[in-house]
Amino acid sequence: MSPLDPTSQPNQGDTQKAAVAPWVCISFYIFAVLWFHATFTSQISLAVVFFSALFSSIAGFAFSPLAGSVLFHVEPDPVLIVKILLVASIALQIYCTWRLRGSIKSLELVPYLVGSLATLPLGLLLLLHAHTTIYLPILGGLLIAYGMLAMVKPVIRAGGGNSLVGRIAMGALGGLTGGLAAFPGAFIAIWCQAQGFSKERQRSLVQPFILINQLCTFAALAFLRPIGTISVDLFQYAPPAVLGAYMGLHLFERLSTAGFNRIVGLFLLPSGVVMAAKSF
Repeated sequence: MSPLDPTSQPNQGDTQKAAVAPWVCISFYIFAVLWFHATFTSQISLAVVFFSALFSSIAGFAFSPLAGSVLFHVEPDPVLIVKILLVASIALQIYCTWRLRGSIKSLELVPYLVGSLATLPLGLLLLLHAHTTIYLPILGGLLIAYGMLAMVKPVIRAGGGNSLVGRIAMGALGGLTGGLAAFPGAFIAIWCQAQGFSKERQRSLVQPFILINQLCTFAALAFLRPIGTISVDLFQYAPPAVLGAYMGLHLFERLSTAGFNRIVGLFLLPSGVVMAAKSF
């Protein structure tokens, strides 16, 4: 049973651990601010990470476009912004995946990962060596169009959820967009909605898919184009990311599947806009 499934009986140990999480995060946040003598700018960045994690954890994706779109106006160093997003996003995804571990079915996830890992190298090569003015606006336009549809019609049952080819194809799109624009989860979220999956089943697929893709992308980029070392002070951005995820998952629990689908549609809109904007 899913620890986030309202029809299941929560495990007492899991409930206690989840309840402790925000206090641990707040303690680490205060320690980080005092220890690293956080400047006013870095405190704003910490707040941006927290609120981006909170809102994106309701839908299960879109942390990077939300946080990045603000951080690029706050922090002067673009390399530092990339490092902040990497540390915060991976911390957020690890926490959310841990919370959802009871509902994650490894075998169901395999076809999506096979497709993703096949196209992720292509996405990274295109990112590093090709112009993105053609395909990113097209992909971004698809996300915007579906986001608008999902907000108007949150329950869509296209069928074919057991299609192996379909699952691999959606994973391949996720790998491509993950390498190109750091948005691996958007097309998997669309696929899950189109099959009429419950919100718990959607999250149990999307969340670990994003985590595995981010770890693979980080490893590949570190090899292809190193961005420098991840200094200890960057880990101050992990606690607010986890705290935001904790609060976002509480809001997620209170949504119906139709309400959740509308939220996903809402988050697909800025994701599509940011993806299209990356080509300019």
